[in-house]
Amino acid sequence: MDDIEQPIVDYISAMMAQAGGGPVDRETPLLEIGLLDSISLVKLVHFLQERFKISIPDTEIRAELFESPAKLAAYVSQRATQPA
Repeated sequence: MDDIEQPIVDYISAMMAQAGGGPVDRETPLLEIGLLDSISLVKLVHFLQERFKISIPDTEIRAELFESPAKLAAYVSQRATQPA
């Protein structure tokens, strides 16, 4: 894993541990396991924006973005290379 993906997996792993769930890897299906409710979703978006110094427009917060940590990491990588 890289400098983007590992912190995302670590953050989601901590969320999962608090919820009493199992391990998380880069392909864990976040929506299928029911980890993300409205509050945890907001916290995750806030984490991504703060940690990686990116802005995530509301229009881009869609279910497919949160399919897996790998999908999130790819999105963050793309946003990080775009001008602010």
